Amino acid sequence: MSVLLLAQGDPEAKTLLRQAIEARYGLQPPVIESLQIGFKGRARAKVGPVTSWVPVEAAAHFRFPLAMRWDFSVRPLGVPVAKGAEAFDGSAYRTLRGGRPDVIADSEQVSSVRRRLWAVAALLLTPIGERFVKLTSLAENSFSATNTQLNDAVHLVFRPDRTLDRVEVECLNPDNARLQKFSLRLSNEQAPLNGLMLPRMISAFWDDEPYYQVEPTRAESNPQIADAVFTLQA
Repeated sequence: MSVLLLAQGDPEAKTLLRQAIEARYGLQPPVIESLQIGFKGRARAKVGPVTSWVPVEAAAHFRFPLAMRWDFSVRPLGVPVAKGAEAFDGSAYRTLRGGRPDVIADSEQVSSVRRRLWAVAALLLTPIGERFVKLTSLAENSFSATNTQLNDAVHLVFRPDRTLDRVEVECLNPDNARLQKFSLRLSNEQAPLNGLMLPRMISAFWDDEPYYQVEPTRAESNPQIADAVFTLQA
C-alpha cells in the first residue's frame, strides 16, 4: 500500500513527497498531530569581540497546523548560560529573554519566525502531506510546501535517491535585520528515535554562513501540549 497524502498540489510534487516519505519511514509513516523534539549541538555566538562555536541545547514544540515554539540555551565557556524562547500560538508571536514574554507585532518578524518553525516541521515530511498544505513543483527534485492557513512556504530539495537533502525559506535574520535565505541541511545518515526516523545531524545556515549544528536527542509524537506552552506561560 502506498503512502496516503491529503495535501493539495500538482501530481509531480505529490509523487516526490510520497517517495520521500517512503524513503524515510517505509509504507507506514507516523501520523503526527503534535510533537516535542529535543536537540543538542553547537551554535555560532558572539562572546565578547569574538564569534565562535558554543554548546547549545534546543527544544521544539508543534501542534499542527498553527502552534509552534522553539526554546534554546547556549553555554559559552566562562559566561553564564543564555536562554531564550519564541513561539507562535496561531495568532500572536512572542519572545522570551528573561522576565515576562514580549508580544511582537512587527509583521515581518512574525512571518520570519513562522517560516523558520515551518522549515523545522518540514523536516519530518509527514506534516506537509496534510490537508492544510499545497505542494508546487519547482526545479528537478524539489518543490515548495505552503501552509495555506498561514501562507508560509518552505522549499524542499531532495537527493536522487529521494531522501531529503535540505529545506530553505527566505526570512528576516533577527541578528542583523536583513532578509536572507535560512536553510536546514540534513546529513545522509538517519536513525530511529522513539518511533520517528530522523537525520542524525541538522546544520542551519543564513545564506552560506553557519548558524548552528544539532542532532536530535529525544522525541515524543502526539503529546498533549497545553495552550500556555505556545503563549510562553509554561
